[in-house]
Amino acid sequence: MILVSGGTGFVGSHLIPRLVKSEEKIRCLVRSMAKTETLRENGAELAVGDVTDPQSLIEAMQGVDTVIHLVAIIRETKGATFSGVNAQGTMNMVEAAKACGVKRFIHISVLGASPNPMYRYTYSKWQGEEAVQNSNLDFIIFRPSAIFGQGFGYSFIDSMIRSLTMFPFIAPVPGSGNTRFQPIWVEDVASCIIQALENEKGSQTYEIGGPEHLSYEEMLDTVKHVLGMRRVKVHIPMPLMRLAVIAMGITMGNPPVTSVELAQLELDNITDLDSVERYFGFKPRALNQGLDYIKSS
Repeated sequence: MILVSGGTGFVGSHLIPRLVKSEEKIRCLVRSMAKTETLRENGAELAVGDVTDPQSLIEAMQGVDTVIHLVAIIRETKGATFSGVNAQGTMNMVEAAKACGVKRFIHISVLGASPNPMYRYTYSKWQGEEAVQNSNLDFIIFRPSAIFGQGFGYSFIDSMIRSLTMFPFIAPVPGSGNTRFQPIWVEDVASCIIQALENEKGSQTYEIGGPEHLSYEEMLDTVKHVLGMRRVKVHIPMPLMRLAVIAMGITMGNPPVTSVELAQLELDNITDLDSVERYFGFKPRALNQGLDYIKSS
């Protein structure tokens, strides 16, 4: 039995159908029964629980051999913080797994997970990693770069699209636009996870990314091209950008970028170009090959 947390989320919605086809017995941890019709249609068993509720995790993990932990937030709300979900939530999952005799724990972290608390999102992901690594469980940690694909409303790609639609003639570029990323297609992430399930090696940490290093500006150019948009790129100095983001956070319920996300643009988010091919034996899809879905967005 495999327990998947976050089965209704971005990666989970792509992973679950493929796990079911592989004839694995799947149980999904869900916060409520709402929006679970697809999971039920795929034949997944459901367990109601929350990573912030340790007792619910104990109940959900009964009879489970492997945990795939996908739950995380990239934006905070009043009821969900980086510390509470990404860090403590992962700690709760680990403790429940240990208590229930789980044999293997697969954790999806993020490339750039860091012990530097200045970067609050990646710091919370690092705290989650620490809990997994120090658990004495057989673990696999994935650190993907920016994931793209259909079904996620807060990715870099979606933020770029929103920034392009906010202004009729310009494409704003934060700072130099030179920060590098290694965007990886969500289906390729799912393929790596499935292969990891079949891997008999001991505890491993994998940094994974797509087949190219692209700057923020190059990614923006790719999005513009796919959408057929003509925009004049305007580089906005970071001090001015920080003020604009603060203002958007105050006036907009769902701004295209947050202060936490803007801070992450100070850091490259890349690994070896052959990481997926070296570890998992296939070449991942390039960004410009996987953006057809945005044409209808």
